[in-house]
Amino acid sequence: MKYVALIICLQIVATFGFPTDRNAEALRSAEKAYHTALGQVLINVDQLSRALQSGRPLSEIREIHLSTRLAFKEVEWLMAFNDPQSVGRLLNGAPLPKTEQHVPEVTVLAPKGLQIIDEILFSEVPDRKEVAKLIDQFRRDFQRCASMAESRRLQHRMVFEAAREGVVRVYTLGLTGFDTPGSVNALAEGRRAMAAIHSALRGYDDGSAEFNELNIAFARAGELLAVNDFNTFDRLQFLRDVINAITRASPQVQGLLGIERSEDDARLPRATNSEAPYLFSPDYLRAGYYANLDEHPRASARRALGELLFFDPLLSKDLTLSCASCHDPEKAFTDGGRAEVLRNAPTLINSVYAEKYFYDLREEFLERQVKHVVVDRHEFNTDFLTIEKRLRQSPEYVEKFAAAYGDQPAYQLSKWSVSDALTHYVASLTAWDSEFDRYARSETDAIAEDVRRGYNIFMGKAACGTCHFAPTFSGLVPPAYTESESEVLGVPAGKIWSGARIDGDLGRVVNGRPEDEAYFHRFGFKTPTVRNVAVTAPYMHNGVYDDLDEVMKFYNLGGGAGIGIDVAHQTLPFDSLSLTDPEVQDVIAFMQSLTDYEGLNHRPRVLPSFPQRPEWNERLTTY
Repeated sequence: MKYVALIICLQIVATFGFPTDRNAEALRSAEKAYHTALGQVLINVDQLSRALQSGRPLSEIREIHLSTRLAFKEVEWLMAFNDPQSVGRLLNGAPLPKTEQHVPEVTVLAPKGLQIIDEILFSEVPDRKEVAKLIDQFRRDFQRCASMAESRRLQHRMVFEAAREGVVRVYTLGLTGFDTPGSVNALAEGRRAMAAIHSALRGYDDGSAEFNELNIAFARAGELLAVNDFNTFDRLQFLRDVINAITRASPQVQGLLGIERSEDDARLPRATNSEAPYLFSPDYLRAGYYANLDEHPRASARRALGELLFFDPLLSKDLTLSCASCHDPEKAFTDGGRAEVLRNAPTLINSVYAEKYFYDLREEFLERQVKHVVVDRHEFNTDFLTIEKRLRQSPEYVEKFAAAYGDQPAYQLSKWSVSDALTHYVASLTAWDSEFDRYARSETDAIAEDVRRGYNIFMGKAACGTCHFAPTFSGLVPPAYTESESEVLGVPAGKIWSGARIDGDLGRVVNGRPEDEAYFHRFGFKTPTVRNVAVTAPYMHNGVYDDLDEVMKFYNLGGGAGIGIDVAHQTLPFDSLSLTDPEVQDVIAFMQSLTDYEGLNHRPRVLPSFPQRPEWNERLTTY
């Protein structure tokens, strides 16, 4: 055994090299600064608590609160990487209630931490008692989290990967205003966080061109963020000048220094890919992670089989519907507003990137999604046994299942292999090459000015980016991208702009998952992507709006509350966004620049035949 251990050690050294003295000193320095910064947060929290107890003026309390948040930003990037659950649920989560997941009852978790404190303190009439209570709770929670953080030995990998994730956090949650719902002190906090991350990395500076690129990018971040005007800040310039350089160079530096990566350990699966150079790279998010698919020698055969099944009406009871009937590739895999089912069909393009599926988030696994369609009486209205028997009557299908699943004889043609093949196909429907994507990756320097303005409004003043997160522009929450959000918007039953009535679909609260049966999930629906939104009308879960002007009007008025609907737990801000008509058109221009489906809009020319049932061979005309 000792020889085996020696061989393993030598293999590790051959791959990564021995840590240099410089690396070891850099890690000790980063760890020391981290522990000091943890203590500073507690000092600030104590100052905030005393200021409240002594009845100091609101303006002074707000200033101490902002200083506390700035101190927290120096540690959040590393703390959240190592303990995301505690940071998200206790220290700096969204100011909305949640439910405990994977339990057989409703357990409501009240919002805690700095975001809810920020929201209350910067309201018109803050509840000082509630703030004092929240601060006291934050102190206790932070002390526990800090103790755990101080007892955990940092690794080189943690510093580099937390740094990369941290800059994505700054860009997607910080600079959008998501993280500062009351104060909107986003740019100052972003500057402090970027400086802390750069400080931790600086000790590793090996003089390489790659590290010099990092230094230049962080310096540029400080320059751009020094102009503290939230509404006019150019987030697209910041993406190209700063974020792109850091996400590209940091893994290169990590490799040059011989520091291991999460990808090198199969026990540490991550949704993001550190080898992808940009946030908007096609492989920045791992489709296989979400679809629960490993790389497999027969993957291409399984995708091809799944494509045939997707377009085959044989899967429905009366051979009149296929998956493509409601997810038409010529309509970016939507239905164009079919009236046969309760909800408007969302696009399948990039739909794999989600924690849960369907508008009501009732399904955790993509491979089980087809089950709901098969048994639904408004859709396929059949069962897998019938589907399997039908498929076995086609020699071509039997042959294709054998080719795709021959290594698993028991599952060659079964409920599992049918579902798995469809999963492979749906997971392959990804598109990251729109006009905007190419500009975001600096592959081109040409972008229309209205698109530039629209993106900056979308990610800033209009607050669209606080629910439709980059880069998917859906409810998939950065920077870990492992949680899908739902929102309560107060969508009306009809196109009425005053005195409206809410649509009767209760959404998430009736999805069949016990933990979602909470009052604040009533009328809640998964946040869809706005990619390809220009070609996926009608809009909203019930298809109530026919064009993007109507959608923008709804949001600009303040959602359901703005058109007369009383929803106590609406998550969309009730007040108007105050966007001018030109600003609305700029946002629409940006969303139109996200169109990218032409490479996916083909259909199979011929479906497998059924010699014993020739009447089935005409089914090509039915989808």
